[in-house]
Amino acid sequence: MVERLTEQLLEDEALTDGLSDEEANELIGWLIGIMEDLEADSEAATEKYAGHLRRLGHEMARIARRYTVPIEELIELVEVAWEEPGEASGPRPMQA
Repeated sequence: MVERLTEQLLEDEALTDGLSDEEANELIGWLIGIMEDLEADSEAATEKYAGHLRRLGHEMARIARRYTVPIEELIELVEVAWEEPGEASGPRPMQA
């Protein structure tokens, strides 16, 4: 199943439109990695969240293009937001 979903990501030109080849590879590779992790848990989860991941990828690419934010930084931000409860987290951001 991941192969079919991976193929859909690779064929989705709008997902990487306006990104450099390096950024496009980084984004696609990251999304595929998440799908592979989901498949390890359950194929149903992979299918369920595939559309969400594509939309997330589209939004991240749009932000990267519009505001010239590197994809790597956006991926890091999303990963911080997705930390598992109880997981050791990095230092807390400064509070005003």
